[in-house]
Amino acid sequence: MDWLFIVLIFIFGTLVGSFINVLGLRYNSGLSPVNGRSRCLSCNAELKWFDLVPVFSFLFLLGRCRFCKSKISYQYPLVEFLTGLVFVGVVARQISLWPLYSNFENGMGYCIFLAVYYFVVFSLLFAITIYDFRHKIIPNSFVYWFIGLALFKLFLFMYIKYPGLDNQDILDLFAPLFLFIPFALLWYFSSGKWIGFGDAKLVFGIGALLGFVYGISAVVLGFWIGAIWSIIMLISSKLLKREDSVNMKSELPFAPFLIAGVIIVFLLRIDVMNISSFLGN
Repeated sequence: MDWLFIVLIFIFGTLVGSFINVLGLRYNSGLSPVNGRSRCLSCNAELKWFDLVPVFSFLFLLGRCRFCKSKISYQYPLVEFLTGLVFVGVVARQISLWPLYSNFENGMGYCIFLAVYYFVVFSLLFAITIYDFRHKIIPNSFVYWFIGLALFKLFLFMYIKYPGLDNQDILDLFAPLFLFIPFALLWYFSSGKWIGFGDAKLVFGIGALLGFVYGISAVVLGFWIGAIWSIIMLISSKLLKREDSVNMKSELPFAPFLIAGVIIVFLLRIDVMNISSFLGN
């Protein structure tokens, strides 16, 4: 890819990431995510446009408010940077699949459509991540939109391939239920103590988005990432004796780890369980 094109996509991604931060923070707060000026959460000072340049404003201000010098959360530049990175990854993936799309009658349009589609899907997943991290709950409106978009893609692909569907396609069709049922059972029998029903709905959408092989891979990878994160937090809490220490009874958001698994598997096409070999792919 041309470097200028990569930079433009990255900048666009950071701008979207900035909006995702606002959406994640203002949702269910009574504030509109599109109206009203941004303000410092500590001193309530109205921020100027040069205080809101994605990533760079945080670096230029050394992570502190220009007015009251209170610390700015690392969430803001991190979400902006990661959104830009994922957008570049989406475009790179679509370009790598161009030989496949070129066989379609309107291959270029289809390729661009899917890129925009994935921009929307991953923006929604980042919003879910922010909200779950802060409130330990997944908003129904976010997860239902995600499920709807994921099912749209699943049925679109089935329609395009019909009547030439193979066994892998049939497995992909049932992947949402295959992933949802174990999570729903865990939620039911634990009365929501082990896992939230929002996570069960989220993995339903993951199955629809990624299919059988990669959906399972994303969930397994999400468990691994979550386990590693939990161990790191437990050790750091013991060593640093922090006030917000984490223990074995602490409630941790699970959606961010599942979504991290989705992003990694989607961009790198990782089959962590080597399921494809058993299916003859």
